[in-house]
Amino acid sequence: MDMNECMSDKATRVRITLTLTKVYVDALDWLVEEGLYMEHQVAIRDALRHLFQFHGLESFADMGVEADAPSEP
Repeated sequence: MDMNECMSDKATRVRITLTLTKVYVDALDWLVEEGLYMEHQVAIRDALRHLFQFHGLESFADMGVEADAPSEP
């Protein structure tokens, strides 16, 4: 898949299954309970954006910017 194909299809979502340890689930629960994120999936998408940026994949990170991203405090 080339970058142009990704950009034209950025609104499409694909469901994946992810198994996490209780420690990670508890941490996600805390982020949601504290109001930092609306739901687990939003926190996970934000973490992926940060991961992509960390590895120099800004073009992929920018494609994932959505309305559900947390606002800066």
